[in-house]
Amino acid sequence: MVLFAVLFLCGFLTLSLVFLSELRHFNHSPPPSPSPGKFSEDSRAVLEDVRLLLEESLLGGGISPDRLKVVGEDELLRYEEAGEFPKDEILKGLRVRLQKINDDVEMKVDAGRGEILVTHKGKLRFLLQFHRSEIIPLPAGAKLPRVAIIMDDLGRDLDYLEDLLDLGVPVTLAILPGEENAFRSAVLANTRGREVLIHIPMEPRSFPINNPGDDALFTGFSSEEIRSRFSKYVANVPHAVGGNNHMGSRFTEDSKGMATVMGLLKEEGFFFVDSLTTGNSIGISEARNAGIPSVARDVFLDNDADVSLISEKIRLLVRIARKEGTAVGICHPYPQTLEALDRMRSYLEEQGIEVVPVSHLLE
Repeated sequence: MVLFAVLFLCGFLTLSLVFLSELRHFNHSPPPSPSPGKFSEDSRAVLEDVRLLLEESLLGGGISPDRLKVVGEDELLRYEEAGEFPKDEILKGLRVRLQKINDDVEMKVDAGRGEILVTHKGKLRFLLQFHRSEIIPLPAGAKLPRVAIIMDDLGRDLDYLEDLLDLGVPVTLAILPGEENAFRSAVLANTRGREVLIHIPMEPRSFPINNPGDDALFTGFSSEEIRSRFSKYVANVPHAVGGNNHMGSRFTEDSKGMATVMGLLKEEGFFFVDSLTTGNSIGISEARNAGIPSVARDVFLDNDADVSLISEKIRLLVRIARKEGTAVGICHPYPQTLEALDRMRSYLEEQGIEVVPVSHLLE
């Protein structure tokens, strides 16, 4: 599904303009004989409906634009896709929906040749050709690139957590200690063999517009108050092995508060992941001063809750990992994020990326 869907993510938005340009050309230029009526208003409407259906149904996959080649051939648009051929259930669903648009729209499949053909009134309009993509080779002697994906803001919805755990991607789980299902989420995650972090709520610069929670840490707190609240975090999130900041664009710039937090993390034997909600964060430097392992976030994957945009951020994460050896992404429990992670599993494998718990990437 990933491979087929992405075909239209990059192609159709651009290609629809090309296709409509072709239609305008046929409308304003002497028609190629012998069939001047082949692009009637009715035909245009049908083709536009097909295009919209394809965009609605298939937008948002996992292949980068440079793996799609588009060739216009007279009244045909041919797509050459470096990717796996779609599965049968995807093809069946697409065929049914296309036929509902118009009885003259048909889809034919030639799996042996890796081709999908979409016709209108017996005329081929779209030809999709799939070829297995080649894995870009790593430099000789290079280690397998590793990526850690942290999902923040967990502890609310146990059903979502179950779906995430069933996904099969070893996402590190950052649980908000003040949520009603924080304890149960941590126990469930540990039972399923997933790494757990305390998602430490901290004061943002935008407070009170953005509220990190009634149990958050604020820059005006004494060390005793920070310790008291931190002890509750540990109790509410069993099996945690580290912590990362929730919000905290103001708190992570405060040396006194961060030094206290790092001391508490060290007492528990925890590590720290800096979510980098501000470019002026001193989280990593304070972690080093305290002598605890740490790592910083590279990419926020889902600032936009859109499957196609999240998929593109995952591709960015992969590019960083292939260049630097490792990369850390942070995401959130949106339905679109879960769908994007599911769609991108084969892409991660194809690119030779090992998804690991974030503790494997500590400095």
